[in-house]
Amino acid sequence: MYQQSDWYDSQPLLESAAIAGDETAQYYLAEAIRLSNRYTTNEARKWYEAAAQQGNLYAMLRLSSKSDICNEMKSCGDKSADEWREQVIQLAQERAKNNDTEAMTVLFITKQGFSWLEMAAEAGDPLAQNTLAGIYEDGDGWFIVPGSREKTIQKWYKASAEGGYPKAMYFYANYLFEHGGKKEEVAYWLKKSAEGGYVSAVGNYALSVAHIPNDLDYQKNLIEAYGLAYLMSKFEGGGTAAEDGERMLPKITEKMTKEEIKQGLLFAEEWKKTHPPLSYFVPVYGY
Repeated sequence: MYQQSDWYDSQPLLESAAIAGDETAQYYLAEAIRLSNRYTTNEARKWYEAAAQQGNLYAMLRLSSKSDICNEMKSCGDKSADEWREQVIQLAQERAKNNDTEAMTVLFITKQGFSWLEMAAEAGDPLAQNTLAGIYEDGDGWFIVPGSREKTIQKWYKASAEGGYPKAMYFYANYLFEHGGKKEEVAYWLKKSAEGGYVSAVGNYALSVAHIPNDLDYQKNLIEAYGLAYLMSKFEGGGTAAEDGERMLPKITEKMTKEEIKQGLLFAEEWKKTHPPLSYFVPVYGY
């Protein structure tokens, strides 16, 4: 539920694992509490510190933030933001020596050099590869040879997609579509992303198989399109996924019989059983 941007209902599930000592659950519980309150409460800080004590680098990053309201209230705990920053950098540097790509990414986040993100991407980290492609697509980085930026963006989105990251599959498909890529390749990666559960891909794939419009030459399948739009309309997390699904349904159903709609509902149930839950793939360290 956390990956569906549900910062409230995800907390009880995360809390059970956090109490049992799972450092990842402790970090995400702290994130959910912070995001639902829009600042780091004492409860959130407690779980960040619990995760940090087990070596969670992202928890240390949160604790090193000087922008948190606790700095003004003088309630940040025994260790200062500067001390947490020093600790996370030192620990990340030690881990990076052992080819820990998460540690390399953390060193990039702490402004220890852009090369750390490049190293993480080169080492095969799909999240780092996707981040690097996005940075280049936003216009950062230096590229002297004409066309080299586009080739590099495509290279890293593709690497991340092939590494199994559904969000990158969607970005790669979109980048190919906007830059004259092969229609078959765009269609392949859009479908793969949808099958991996990325919400935006599910919506776009549903419209595409309904031929609204027929941009990618999928075989028309209104039953599949309806089922996916229906799943989106029942999305219980945050964001606009549910509203998007509700808007899509009338466009699809106007072309369907009652029997086809029933089949669409059955398709939705089968999809839920055989595919990952719909997800925004929330960044580990974002928002």
